[in-house]
Amino acid sequence: MSDRFTVRVGAGSADAAPDLWGLFIEDLNDALDGGLNAERVRNGDFEFNEADREGWHALTGWTVVGDVEVRREDPVHANNAHHLRVSGPAVLVNEGWDGIGLAAGDRFRFSCFARTQGAPVTVATDIGEGLAGAAITVATEDWQILEADLAATADGRGELSIAVPEGAVVDLDCVSLRPLGDDGEPLTFRADLLQTLQDLRPSFIRFPGGCLAHGLGLENLYHWKRTIGPRHEREQIRNLWGYHQSRQIGYLEYFELCEATGATPIPIVAAGVCCQNTPGGGVPIPESEMDDYIQDVLDLVEFADGGPDTAWGAKRAALGHPEPFGLRYLGIGNEDEITDAFRDRYARIEDAVRAAHPEVTVIGTTGPQPAGPDYEAGWAFARERGTPIVDEHGYQVPRWFHQNIDRYQAYDPDEAKVYIGEYAARSNKVRSALAEAAYMIGLERRPEVVKLASYAPLLARVGHTQWTPDLIYFNAEEVLPSASYFVQQGFGVERGERVHAVEVEGVQGEPIVLPREGAAMLRSDGATVAFTDVVLDGNRLPDVVTGAEGEGVLLGGIDPTAAGLSFTAERSEGGEGFMVRLGPEAPQSFLEVHIGGWQNKSTTVSRSDDGIGEAEHGPIPWTGVQTGEPVRVEIRLDGPRVQVWVDGELRHDYEQDQRPEQRVVAGVLSRQGEHGTEFVVRLVNATGVARTAAVELPETGPVSASVKLLAGAGPDEGAPGEASPATPVDVVVNGDSGIDLDLPPWSFATGVIRPVG
Repeated sequence: MSDRFTVRVGAGSADAAPDLWGLFIEDLNDALDGGLNAERVRNGDFEFNEADREGWHALTGWTVVGDVEVRREDPVHANNAHHLRVSGPAVLVNEGWDGIGLAAGDRFRFSCFARTQGAPVTVATDIGEGLAGAAITVATEDWQILEADLAATADGRGELSIAVPEGAVVDLDCVSLRPLGDDGEPLTFRADLLQTLQDLRPSFIRFPGGCLAHGLGLENLYHWKRTIGPRHEREQIRNLWGYHQSRQIGYLEYFELCEATGATPIPIVAAGVCCQNTPGGGVPIPESEMDDYIQDVLDLVEFADGGPDTAWGAKRAALGHPEPFGLRYLGIGNEDEITDAFRDRYARIEDAVRAAHPEVTVIGTTGPQPAGPDYEAGWAFARERGTPIVDEHGYQVPRWFHQNIDRYQAYDPDEAKVYIGEYAARSNKVRSALAEAAYMIGLERRPEVVKLASYAPLLARVGHTQWTPDLIYFNAEEVLPSASYFVQQGFGVERGERVHAVEVEGVQGEPIVLPREGAAMLRSDGATVAFTDVVLDGNRLPDVVTGAEGEGVLLGGIDPTAAGLSFTAERSEGGEGFMVRLGPEAPQSFLEVHIGGWQNKSTTVSRSDDGIGEAEHGPIPWTGVQTGEPVRVEIRLDGPRVQVWVDGELRHDYEQDQRPEQRVVAGVLSRQGEHGTEFVVRLVNATGVARTAAVELPETGPVSASVKLLAGAGPDEGAPGEASPATPVDVVVNGDSGIDLDLPPWSFATGVIRPVG
């Protein structure tokens, strides 16, 4: 037996948002080089360096046998400053990205810039031990591009080797190995990853960031003009996520990716300031450079859409794409702190874009959180300016998503529309994927307000992540979509034209019950901290010290709805702050108060539910914990109310959200099909109980439903770097004026109900 509930479909209430579901791609987690970029050679330009990551250098990724010198004199291009001088006999071996995989019959194109320091010389290239090979002849003393095609004779995995014979001296740079497509030309994108993106049917792609767009420091801003043209002429820079950007996937390739996936571009440009997380804070572009920067933004629109008679339209045509790319949106800024400098720079950029290109819809920014000072200030600024769309971000625990399904019902549709540019339910577990599905139904229900949404991050190479969860994991050989991927696919593939009112009967929200038992604990990852004058619920406790290895010190039991803790903390070693944990052990709910959180720049109260944690209040900027300087902290818990004082300042004062979770959720759209009206039905059962959904349609007659059902895994199955523990299965259900659909525990279904006959 299963619990039965009714989904009564009402009349169409609004036109669906046609561009709602899209993608956001940022170069973190090796998403581009080593990922979507089809290039198989790692550091083929010899431009890796210590600024990218400690210990990196021009030969990172290479093994050298013989006499090899890294040189800067007379480079291929000023933006490609390093090359190698190889004196034979010598062999260079490139490890690729966890090796180079081949299947018999695969074809590759090897290319490089080369010049000889003497007579012509033949250089041998091989993959693995006889898997594929070719030879090139270096004949001149000037840089020249040399190419050779290789065909794999067997399946296997190996490394690329380049052998220079005895007596020869050869300069090499821009070493490349790319698989060939069916047309015999080198691929730009890794084929299996491209197909995985295409299978999501995105309406748009946002690029290049994210944080990458405005960079750590003005020198690290993403300047689009430096990413187009011949690859060896592109500016390569440090990636703020801790590695190197070759820019082999630059703005032209981004627009081509949009074209290949059928998506419209949403490029993001810096709002005239660098990221506020830069040491010293966000710095504005100097006044003397602002006019040029604004012109660069306008030139980007022209590069995307200008005719061949325009300067940048002609440049696009010269690069092989005379047709425009159909740019309709432009984002200005990303998660910016709403300072006076931001307001000034942003306003000037937006004004210029709207004046020169009224056909382009500008997207503003409201900070990194779905609440808080920057969110409020960002919205106030958007209202003041009449910005058409604003970008909201929300990385939260699954509970938050289930509690906020109706969040946008309270938004005024006459104000700016909303793009949820980055969101995820903070794990790769099935419960997170279903929480996202429930939330997405809520987004789809409010097309008058919510116009665009994209999960983030999109791509992650296994073992090379700086951020989790991610939508799609991959390694050198395979693609590993998460459960969240199949949720996104369900929404992206099956869309409707009209949103329908839905009445759900027979289900109740999951109540939020605050725990009544738990403990208080102190911890200081990355620092040694002494705690004195410790008082817990009126009882003075002995002084304690926490160490940098993160070992916690238990203070005693508490009632998390009626507790008081105060102490003085002083750091003696390390560079981080400390944390107070209040409540029971996971997977039950507990709070963590972070004093000196995230780079020791803020105070935050976070909460954890079902073993998944995220900030609940804050982060609120702060000067941070300083070695040798005492900090006085007081915390009070009173029912749902949480108060935190630091050195006498009340920094956090809020009530925990006790609204019930909507765990069983339904959404319905309609569209015109071959035989009449079709209904797209989405159903989430994020509970441990099997249920049957009785879907009642507003139209009578026999129907048949084709359903994609994601089920069969427990709520806590699924982890970063792994494929989804469940994949969708096809289900067919017939009925009269509706259907009965069985929903296993922890399941998500997207069905299309069609009239029969």
